[in-house]
Amino acid sequence: MTPNLAFLACPTRSPFPKIAALAVLLASVSRAEIVNFDLDALPIQTGLFTSQTTPYDEQGLRLSSSTGGISLIGSSNNSFCGTMAYIPYLLGSTSITMQLFSPTGRRFTVKSATIHPYYSGASATIPFTGGWGGNLYSQSHATGTTLAGVTVNFNSNFQRVGNLSWQMTYSGGLYNRFQISSIVVEFDGEMTTPAAITVAEAAGMATVPIHLDSPRSTDTTVTWEVTAETATQPADFTFPGGSSAGTITIPAGQTMAFVNVPIINDTTNESPETFRVSFTAPSAGVLFPGSAGIINAVVTIASDDGVTTFPNWMAAHGLTSTAAAADADPNDDGIPNIECWLFRLNPAGPNPPAWLARRAVMNGGSADPGLRFVVPTPLPSDVRIIFSQSTDLGVWTEQTRRTGFALGSLWTGSGSARVIESSGSSGRTITLRASVPTGSRPRVFLRNTYEHVSGGGAS
Repeated sequence: MTPNLAFLACPTRSPFPKIAALAVLLASVSRAEIVNFDLDALPIQTGLFTSQTTPYDEQGLRLSSSTGGISLIGSSNNSFCGTMAYIPYLLGSTSITMQLFSPTGRRFTVKSATIHPYYSGASATIPFTGGWGGNLYSQSHATGTTLAGVTVNFNSNFQRVGNLSWQMTYSGGLYNRFQISSIVVEFDGEMTTPAAITVAEAAGMATVPIHLDSPRSTDTTVTWEVTAETATQPADFTFPGGSSAGTITIPAGQTMAFVNVPIINDTTNESPETFRVSFTAPSAGVLFPGSAGIINAVVTIASDDGVTTFPNWMAAHGLTSTAAAADADPNDDGIPNIECWLFRLNPAGPNPPAWLARRAVMNGGSADPGLRFVVPTPLPSDVRIIFSQSTDLGVWTEQTRRTGFALGSLWTGSGSARVIESSGSSGRTITLRASVPTGSRPRVFLRNTYEHVSGGGAS
């Protein structure tokens, strides 16, 4: 497969940047972990009562009742509190227990409950119990006397429980009736870090992320530690701020923090070397996968010193077999390996924005459209660049091509005269200009194709 880049020049805006922006936006969307169990999947009843069998699932939680169901108060009932509310089925003459829990075993913190009396003017007290691993904690709340009810909070004993239960007690021939319209919980979060990160020596910094699966309502802290493996400190890397360990905070409402480890960019031709960043002791309510006590990110430093060929660029970044193919994209950033080699990008890890700015972008506007890019030095001799254009994305017409930048290599084809090159300290800036005059076309699409050239063949 030959990797391609396509760009659009026309009076209207390009759709390609919009597609890329959408992909980033979708990737950042996270599932809310503060959930309100309020039966909002069920319609408010217009009569006196209706019923719902239990167990009933909603928002990742399951409601059960010792009588096998709940009664929903209808809007024409004198007990209607203005929103969906429920009581357990009344059955026999024994106290009734209800329970809220995660059917998948997730722990949660009980944030609040909105509770109501069954009749206006008649307050009731609800005994709640929460627990985990055999430890049970109790807290009682009064409904008040107005049907609008009250929202009550729970103490720290109700953090990270496995279930929440409450009772409608039966005493003296009467039930202690009440209604509940809402219970808000926050599920435990999960914290992860990539198991392996590859960073180019020239990047100057290894950025190691620690990620929450969803935003939390409070700040989350975690302890980090940097440990040398095959890399040495301070010859290959240095400790962040001079310290080998510390604590970082993910602020409430956010999902990511980073440990930045400075990398030493020397001139020694070396094999890939590694160090490890470990995370321990996350805040209460946050776990590592599998409830592990530690998670690790192994960082590989790829040395690009003395690299002059595509295969050696792959080897320097620890890539082999199919992951080192010209059209492979091992770090899933949308940039194939051969393009990484041409622009000296990291094919196995993150790339600083300044490096990504070397890639081809639209230039010249609608009056003189073209693609402009910067090839860093030393200029490679094993990459072929093919510049094409189309007016309909169906038929592409090659304009010019060049195989490597070795002595004697030139741009060839009908568009070679429209190539503009200039050399500077950062490399060679190249502009490939389209051929169709502005006035004779509604739009033009421009494309670069990159091929790895080896032994007379290309891939």
